[in-house]
Amino acid sequence: AASRGLSQCIPCPHPLSSERGSATCSVCKAGYYLQGSADPAAIFEKPTDHCKPCPPRADCSVPGTTLEALGVPPGLWRASNLTTELHECIASDHCSGSVLAAEAERSRRLSASAFVLEYGSGSGDTLVSLGDTAAAEAHGEGCNVGHSGPRCEWCSKSESQYFDRAQRGCTDCPAASTRLGIFSGVLVAAAGTSILFYLALTRIARCGRVGARATHRLARIESHVGLQPKLKIIVSFYQIGATLGPVYGVRLHEDLTRWTNFMDSASLDVLDLAYPDSCIGRMRTRLLIGALWPLALILLGAAALACHTFAVRLFSSRDDFHANLGRLLYWAILVAYLVLPSISRSIFKAKQCVSYDINVFTGERRSYLVADLTVLCSADDEEYSGLDAYFWAFFVLWPILVPLAFLTLLLWIRSEVRAQRVTPLA
Repeated sequence: AASRGLSQCIPCPHPLSSERGSATCSVCKAGYYLQGSADPAAIFEKPTDHCKPCPPRADCSVPGTTLEALGVPPGLWRASNLTTELHECIASDHCSGSVLAAEAERSRRLSASAFVLEYGSGSGDTLVSLGDTAAAEAHGEGCNVGHSGPRCEWCSKSESQYFDRAQRGCTDCPAASTRLGIFSGVLVAAAGTSILFYLALTRIARCGRVGARATHRLARIESHVGLQPKLKIIVSFYQIGATLGPVYGVRLHEDLTRWTNFMDSASLDVLDLAYPDSCIGRMRTRLLIGALWPLALILLGAAALACHTFAVRLFSSRDDFHANLGRLLYWAILVAYLVLPSISRSIFKAKQCVSYDINVFTGERRSYLVADLTVLCSADDEEYSGLDAYFWAFFVLWPILVPLAFLTLLLWIRSEVRAQRVTPLA
């Protein structure tokens, strides 16, 4: 700082610095930032109380950096200009950071000091006010245009857009008819393939000696390998691995999760397969669809079996009701068994929140619903409070009642299972 009556500047005490031509050490030096506001005398008297080391990955390379104008490099995001927590934008390429804001703040300080030295202090306040406005506009939320919210993963440009993690940015919601048409086509193709495969296996024995030999060989392979038990083990492993974290909050070691992440792509969440859930609407609508579509699928199977029973009775006068009732029970068990992990995960999306620090002085934090960043995890948010009834109803239905139903069924047929006797339920 320049000292009156001396021919040279004297060093400022650690960790302070000074503006060009200033007679006081009132700003923090490079590598530090000013936390809060105070008069120059208070800063000079207790510099370590006001000047704090620069947070990890932040930019404090120029003297005079303040908390509000903290430099945030591109690719990082912070929840407000009153926090030192910087978060990496893992899924978004639109975190612009706030380096420009920090540079604007420093330029403003230098310009204001030069103006005061040349014209006096009368107009300095005006320049400071204009500089603050420019810095605030440059800073924004640290996101590119059209992106906002936590880690710039909220599309603010239009309600017809959603954040696509594969594209790492906002994109237009696809036409519902197109996505549903593709999804329906995939379902029809899968169902047709399954039917053809079933018909081929049941009628291969009718193809003479070659068919009988092939049937016998396939039966031997199945008896030696045991495909059905191994398939059940694989499905059960998927169910456990897919629900431990999101549903039960269990954290597995990264050496295990490194090769089990493929299970996320095997999810049977119909919302993600058919249509982006962010494009459907409010969170309660997504919750309703995600929890009720398996029941609709079971009812669709019941309707198909009812039509089959009616057709058999009409054309052959044969009563196939009890056989189809057993098939319906098998279909309901199969659907519930396969979709239970995905449905449980979709239900718990109504309670999964992420919290960010927004005020380093008061310790205040703000939580967002991960599935819908427009919803705050707070009792004051009507949308979040309205999800409680849906969550508890579906929580009782799927993660509690469905496993209890499976347990009841196993206890009911335990004697047949022990005796290895085949019955309609075992």
